[in-house]
Amino acid sequence: MGTAITTEGEMQRKAPQPSERPVSAKAAAEFLQMHVRSVTRLAGVGHIPGHPIGYGQRKKWLFYISELDEWLRAQICSDSSRRRQGKGGQV
Repeated sequence: MGTAITTEGEMQRKAPQPSERPVSAKAAAEFLQMHVRSVTRLAGVGHIPGHPIGYGQRKKWLFYISELDEWLRAQICSDSSRRRQGKGGQV
């Protein structure tokens, strides 16, 4: 009868809607306005949310737009965003 401990990050991260369909890396790249290779590379190292299908170097990546949108909003609203700080660390 133990209680499950959930972190704040787990509570905030929502699962995609059951009706939402995953999109390809190309569609995710268009949404994020990035190159397809950049999207798959960032997903591969865990910087953006992605779901690998298959094994090895030829694996296919699928993405949920809702997860990417949530990740993007967190990057924009974050005080520790590198772009907002500049070289001196001041905003």
